[in-house]
Amino acid sequence: MSAKDVLAIDFGTANTYYCKCPGDRLSPQGVDFGDGRDGLATAILYRKGKSPLIGHPAMAEYGEATAQERSGYVLRTHFKPDIATGEEARRNAADFLGAVLEEARQQRLDLEPGSRQVIFGVPSEAGADYREALTEAAQKAGYGEIQMVDEPKGALLYHVFHRDIPARDALRGLLVVDFGGGTCDFAFLCRGNVRHSWGDMRLGGRLFDDLFFQWFMDDNPGALEALRKDGSEFFVHSCRCREIKELFSRAMARDRSEKVTKAVDKWRIADMTWEAFLRRSRSYSPSATLKQYLADIGGCAAVADARNGSVDLLSWFRSCLIDGIRAAKIDKGDIRFVILAGGSSQWPFVSDIVQEELGVEQACIMRSDRPYAAISEGLAIHPALQAQYRATQGKLREELPQFCNGELKPLLDRRFQKIAQDIAAAVARELFDHKIKPLFVELRTKGGSVAALRQSVTSITSVYEPRLQELVQERVSALAAGLKRNVNELKDKWFDKHGIVPADEDLGLEGAGAEEMEKPKVELPDIYDSIIRIPLGFLGGLLVGLLASGPIGWIIGIVLVIVAEIVGQAAAEEWDAPAWVLKMALTDGKIAKTREKMAADIKSAMQQKLSGIQDALAKEVSQQVEREIDSLSDINHL
Repeated sequence: MSAKDVLAIDFGTANTYYCKCPGDRLSPQGVDFGDGRDGLATAILYRKGKSPLIGHPAMAEYGEATAQERSGYVLRTHFKPDIATGEEARRNAADFLGAVLEEARQQRLDLEPGSRQVIFGVPSEAGADYREALTEAAQKAGYGEIQMVDEPKGALLYHVFHRDIPARDALRGLLVVDFGGGTCDFAFLCRGNVRHSWGDMRLGGRLFDDLFFQWFMDDNPGALEALRKDGSEFFVHSCRCREIKELFSRAMARDRSEKVTKAVDKWRIADMTWEAFLRRSRSYSPSATLKQYLADIGGCAAVADARNGSVDLLSWFRSCLIDGIRAAKIDKGDIRFVILAGGSSQWPFVSDIVQEELGVEQACIMRSDRPYAAISEGLAIHPALQAQYRATQGKLREELPQFCNGELKPLLDRRFQKIAQDIAAAVARELFDHKIKPLFVELRTKGGSVAALRQSVTSITSVYEPRLQELVQERVSALAAGLKRNVNELKDKWFDKHGIVPADEDLGLEGAGAEEMEKPKVELPDIYDSIIRIPLGFLGGLLVGLLASGPIGWIIGIVLVIVAEIVGQAAAEEWDAPAWVLKMALTDGKIAKTREKMAADIKSAMQQKLSGIQDALAKEVSQQVEREIDSLSDINHL
């Protein structure tokens, strides 16, 4: 059964955006409702005796209507933030969303929700009451059962999908700032998931619309009375003054020394400057027009009252950002990138404050070329991406045993065998060649007892013990550093075969195995068993040779055998053998074989000791890889 196609809706305060996407392919397509722009205005015009108009046509109809015509109209906009508190706002939302579907049918646009998976974006800080209200409005509008996805997640998916942020970097910590018409939403994401979110749904672009409305009224005494008379007061507030705000914001983004003038019908607002804007923003309080409108729809009419009268809008934004970071105990150093979403994020003060407070470079603050449509497109690809990465995640889990046995184990075997070989070679060189071999040479030159040789070797090996520990520590430390790199390369190569971008953090070598690698302790094998008894074995070999060497040799051999039988092994060790006997026993070839045996014993002891560490490490790496597989997100698959 193929996955359902997707209909994603970014239901916004000022504008709403629809995007379609196949359920099994990353191929999002924004919906154009006929006027050549992304989305449509979140506005509904109720007309007495007629069906309502929505979007930009609703705004245009109301703006061009006569005062008499407006008496039969009711224009509703900016109702999205208030659906949780206002019954009228919920009704407006349901009517608007339902009218969008009807408009699509009339335009032969296929937006039918019945055959699709319907996703609505929601601000991360939206509470249960908002989500319940949105669910109710969508069901009344004919969208059926809906899924909700945090809007910051949609913004992140959009930017990674369009390669604005490399997937590996997106898995690091980043902050999404969604500053829209009625939303100030912050979300800290790590590995593609929202870890912390906060914000204030009272703070948004509509307050800045209101600021410019008051500016307009101050520049045009008497305008308010005229606007109320012809019924265009709220239209100028919510539409014309928003246009003024956006014009001013774009101009300030270019050059804050500019003066901006804008005509509105027979009035104008002239010579607007950045300094004047800052003065007004520092002592903002909502106008009677905004308060009345919010009261009409059941919204938060006490915006200013909740902020103790007038408020500094820019400081409000700044404190909202910083207070949330402190409350969530987010280390600013973990915020590598900042994504600005929402129309109000185009204000230059937004990036200024973000850069000042977080210390991120300007190059790491990004905004889409289509900031309004970014969230809906990201939401649209979410299901297909989720399906793809979950299938891949399941495949990785299935292949994990093969990875451990066929890739990881051989790697560890090679590396641990190599280190055991290296340590054994170093010990043979340092201990045998420089310390023990000279004892053999001296013994065969001057003669002496095996017991004396035992004592000398024991003394030498005891003195060498600290050096052995140092040597093991050096080699194991080098192994740990290289092994971590090797294991991560192996894991990344495996993930890459499945189209998975691994997290930026490497696997660590932790746990019991790693602790033993940090402070390994290896004891020398019994040097006496490996070396001291070898000369006695040489004597046995010498006897065989003597018996085959003629009468004299035969006699000597008999004597030695008798001595060996009489005094036994312990006494033989005390025997002060003459040089000529030991010279025949301790040949260069036999000394070399003694060295080989000692090296082999050292290597065997090292392998036995390291086998426990190797097994522990293999288990730890396997568990870490399994945890990474479990923690994969859809971002890993982009």
